[in-house]
This record gives sequence, structure tokens and C-alpha cells, in this order.
Amino acid sequence: MPALLAPNERLTGTPENRRQLQHQLTALRTAPALPRAHPQLSCIQLSALIAEHSRAPGLELFTAGLKIAQRRYTQLGLTDLLPPERVWIGTASRDPRAFGGYHYPGQGYRHWQMAAIITRLGRLNDRRRISSPLAGLDLLRAYAHDCLHFGSYRLYQWQPLATCQPRIARTRYGINFRRPDGRTYSAPDEPGSATTRNLGIVMEGATDREARSITRQTAEHAGLREPSSGLGRFEYRDTTGSLSPSDCALLERMQAQHTGPASADLAGFLTRMARYQRHIGSRYETFLIEFSPDAPDEFHGLILTAMITGSLRRLCQWLNHRYGSAAFPRIFKTPAFSRDNRSRSSPAA
Repeated sequence: MPALLAPNERLTGTPENRRQLQHQLTALRTAPALPRAHPQLSCIQLSALIAEHSRAPGLELFTAGLKIAQRRYTQLGLTDLLPPERVWIGTASRDPRAFGGYHYPGQGYRHWQMAAIITRLGRLNDRRRISSPLAGLDLLRAYAHDCLHFGSYRLYQWQPLATCQPRIARTRYGINFRRPDGRTYSAPDEPGSATTRNLGIVMEGATDREARSITRQTAEHAGLREPSSGLGRFEYRDTTGSLSPSDCALLERMQAQHTGPASADLAGFLTRMARYQRHIGSRYETFLIEFSPDAPDEFHGLILTAMITGSLRRLCQWLNHRYGSAAFPRIFKTPAFSRDNRSRSSPAA
């Protein structure tokens, strides 16, 4: 059985432990069950979708944007993208209310299965493929986003358990760290915070900022303009990274009486769009300006490179130069992570 590992995944421990880890991960990934987690969806692999519908306007836009993504990710140190045959696209649903797209509940990349599920933008009560330019942009944003998750550094090890068989523990993801017992390097942000000190939010924000930058460049090169009104206007702004705080407030007011966070209909989609921007996109942008008001793009690039390569050297040097020695742990580390036993894989204090 060939090993199924993402480009920047690493296994730690004795040679025998590494062999066991590789075997276990490969077994999980040989037949990923992502479509079974969404039994209401009709799915097609991205590779088949591209082959069968390459002339559809949305797919033409997607493939044009993919070239932009490949060039940019190569600059950042990621040369292998998420294989299209490991991406399932939900194109229709048995739920007559279902509305697909980036904010559909329960979609995205799953590192255990090394696979992703994405829904096409729009109502899923028919069997259209990716027909509109907006749907192509949304698919590009989701795929570019998941490619960065796929390509980010990960470290796995066996976690011994007293009462049962050992299990796999992910102790490193990008610039974030986790003890085998589950303790995380940074604490959750305070409710209502405008910025972030949580490394999970930082990495998700960096990933989506980059994906939306790619969709924005793709739209500009194709000569697409923002719709003047209606649902398409919000979708365009969200996909290209220009959704404003007033947009979010309007969406939340519009949908406040109609949906819960798990709803798969249009109201739920728009509510999650606004919440994602408030909790991820806006906090990350504020964080970049807070720590690098003169060079937010440079800071963002350092974060992405560290996420992909697993090396925090340049990022820590940059922070130390601006904010003094041991800036990374002072900014991000929670005392609960380790008070007297520093993790060997965490950045130097």
C-alpha cells in the first residue's frame, strides 16, 4: 500500500512508531468517507468535474485562477496542490432548501482523511454544475483555501494511553502547537475581540486571506465586476475579500429571526458568511495592522511561509526585531500550555 502523506506532514518517534503511524494514516486515507458524511448531497470528484465541464463559464474561470494559485503557492514554498481526485464537489442535494458554497455547514479539508468536500455556490435543488462566474470564483476560493490546509506543516506522534491502544496525536499544525493531552499553545480570544492572539484564528485568517486574494486577482483579470445589488453583491464581496463591517451587520439583521448556525438554507449561509468575516477575516486583518501597520503583506507572507515549511525562524526573527526577544511566545503562548516543561517543538523563548 503506497504511503499517503501530504507534502509537509512529518512523523515522529522510533522507526517502528513511524511505520505504524504511516500505516494507520494511509489506511484512513485509502477510502475517505467524506461524501458519506453528507448523505443528502450528490457529489462528483473535482478531477471529473473539470474533465466533463471544462467549457462551462465557471470552470473556465476556476482553471484560470488555478494558474494564479500555483504561481503564488510556489513562491511560498508549496509546489504540490491538493489532488483534484481527493476533492468531492457537492453539486445537488435532496434537501430542497439547501444552499451551497463556501459557507455550507460541514464542508472543507479534513487532514485525517487528506481530502476535502466542497459544495457549488447556489441552490442545490437541481443538478447544475459550476455554470456561473460567481460559482467558479467561490469554488476557486474554497479549493485554494483547502490547498493551503493540505500543504501546511503537520507533525504526528503516537500518544500512549493507560487504558487502551495508543492513538495518533497531531502535535503541530503550521505555526500552532498542541500537547498530546490536548493542551493548546494559545488561548481562545475573548468574546467580541476585534483582534486575535489565537494561533488557530491567525492560520485560518491567513489561509483565507490568501485564497480570497487569488479569487480577487482572477476576477480582475477576467474583467468581472461586482454586481450592483442583491445576493450576488454579498457573494462577490465575500469571495474576493471586500465584505465590510456594515455588510456583516446588514446580513445579521436580515437573518436574525430566520436561522440557526447549523441551517443549510440560504439564511444560514448568509449568517455564517457574516460570522466568519467578523470572527476570522476581520480579526486577522486587525491583527496584521496591529503588529505590522507599515508592512501587513510582508507579515502575512512570513506567517504563510512558516505555516507551510514548519520553520518559524524568519517569522520569530522578524517579531523579535520589532518587539524584543522571545516575541512569539510572549504574544501567543498561554501559561496553561507549559509552565515548567517546554515543548521541544515549540519556538525558542
